[in-house]
Amino acid sequence: MTGLPHPAIFDGHDAGAYTLPDPLLKARETHRKVHAQPYPQPPERPAFVIERLIQEVVDALHNGTDLPDLTQIEAARVAEQTHQDAVDIVAGCEIIATERIRAQLREHGLAIITDHLKPAHAETWTGFKTAWRTLQEHGDTEPRRLLAAPAKVRKASDTCDQLAERYTHITAARTALTIFGFNCPDDPRGKYEQICNYHELSPNRMAMGRPPWHGLSTRHFLGWMAEHGAQLWMPTPDEQKAQFWAEAEANPIKRAAGF
Repeated sequence: MTGLPHPAIFDGHDAGAYTLPDPLLKARETHRKVHAQPYPQPPERPAFVIERLIQEVVDALHNGTDLPDLTQIEAARVAEQTHQDAVDIVAGCEIIATERIRAQLREHGLAIITDHLKPAHAETWTGFKTAWRTLQEHGDTEPRRLLAAPAKVRKASDTCDQLAERYTHITAARTALTIFGFNCPDDPRGKYEQICNYHELSPNRMAMGRPPWHGLSTRHFLGWMAEHGAQLWMPTPDEQKAQFWAEAEANPIKRAAGF
């Protein structure tokens, strides 16, 4: 059997990072039940039964005992076919259960973004900025230098770690939804996928240019964003498209130069 399809979408839910629609969770539960069914064990193959019976017939003749029951051969053929039928059914159940999850993702993908990921994202980003501000006011944001800091500061640092992990779950789920068409072809480089004011933070429009936050861990990425006035968001494809073209229309020359 194959595992759960698109696990990144469910990992964050299971970690408490966000909610998911009930029909999707129900489909996941059905998949789990199918996956938990014991795989049919193969019976003795008819060829092996025949080989064994040949030995038993010779032994019976040699010892003068009753001949073995030759109907075992037909029983073995029936058992083999029954086993194959069971294998085919289990495989078919797996395919159907998997496709039902994908159908739910296609049907509810937009609602997952707007009703589940978006509010979780907003709560996470607001909470992170508040905790990061506490660290800034203390004068240091690095955990290794906060061991002797006041309890309030150490708690804020722990909050930043927890919310950075939550943010990772949320964005991973959003990325996983792109396979179902919830992406923005107008923004192929994904500049506005996470950051509404991308070019305000990174004016460099060269195709190979790297933004200032390139290579940062999630915690440091969020910290950099908090310090530089980033507008992190969780847009729908249409919202991302609108932001892309709003920037393009406001800066036509810049767009021609590598927008």
